[in-house]
Parts: sequence; C-alpha cells; structure tokens
Amino acid sequence: MEITEEILRRLKELKNSQCKKERIHSHALLLLNNGRDIKEVAEIFDVTERSIYKWIKAFKSDGVSSLSRKSGAGRKAILNKEGDKKIIEEQINLYPHQPKKAYAMSLEILSSKMSYKTFQRFLKKYSISAINE
Repeated sequence: MEITEEILRRLKELKNSQCKKERIHSHALLLLNNGRDIKEVAEIFDVTERSIYKWIKAFKSDGVSSLSRKSGAGRKAILNKEGDKKIIEEQINLYPHQPKKAYAMSLEILSSKMSYKTFQRFLKKYSISAINE
C-alpha cells in the first residue's frame, strides 16, 4: 500500500482524533504501512480480517475522508423536539399526577411506538413537567 508523506502525516494526526473510528482506522492503516500483515492488525484491534480489507478498500477509493464519520449514521430519533414536545407537554399538563396516562395519550396522538422509558428520557431531556407556569 503506497501512502504519500502528506497522507501519512494526516493519518498520524487522526491517531489522536476524538472519534474512535478515526483513531482505530488510521492506526490500523499506519501499522499496515509499516509492514504489519492483515492478520496481525486484525488481532490487535480485535476485528475480522474482512473488516481490515474493507477499511483498506474504502481508504483506496475515498482516501483519508473514508475515516471520518458520515452524516446520517446511527439510530434515528423516535421523537422530534419540535412537534412532539408540544403534544407531550399538553398531555403532561392534562394529567400532571398520572405520567403513565399522559404517556398512553401521547402514544395515541403521536401514533408512534416508544417505550415508557423513552418517554421519561424525553421528559427529562427537555425539562418537561406539569409545573410550566
């Protein structure tokens, strides 16, 4: 694998990145560049050899940009702050001492699936309580 000095410098910088994926992939590519074989690098990072091959393929096609996190990755939010917050606040104010009733009514109105725990986390995250005066 041929890596230019500029790309090598960038990979070394990424070894200290905040993003775990960038750190691991850049470190793996540097090890491969220094002569380590794929099996050895896979063992070091506790991944399959296939993963290493995928990292190499992505690096060859997209360069250093293949190491960064892509937008849209990860789980999508069940509730959105804008529309859902107002509906949930209304239900909490209607049933201030019955959070499970507010949860059930919110489920009906929103027609979405969420656990009671998710409902509680949403309330806590956006500081929603019955006392909003």
